[in-house]
Amino acid sequence: MNLALKPDVQELIDERVTLGKYSSPEDVVAAAIMALGQQEQFGDFQAGELDKLLAEGERSIKKDGTLDGEEAYRRRRQQRAPKRKSAP
Repeated sequence: MNLALKPDVQELIDERVTLGKYSSPEDVVAAAIMALGQQEQFGDFQAGELDKLLAEGERSIKKDGTLDGEEAYRRRRQQRAPKRKSAP
């Protein structure tokens, strides 16, 4: 596949290869496509939002500890049970 890239995009790719972050322009493009796929799969976050959520999770772990997955699932079912009973 041959692509025509704008000069500024080509410059960004070349810069990453020159700095040794990637061994070839193809590696830069492959990394960019994989990152795009992850972004599409996991959703978009505002700038700093993911860091904020991770920090919140770490504070919660320090405060309350971790929770076994089965226990978390059981608690979630209990929380939802009253809502299901009241639904028409």
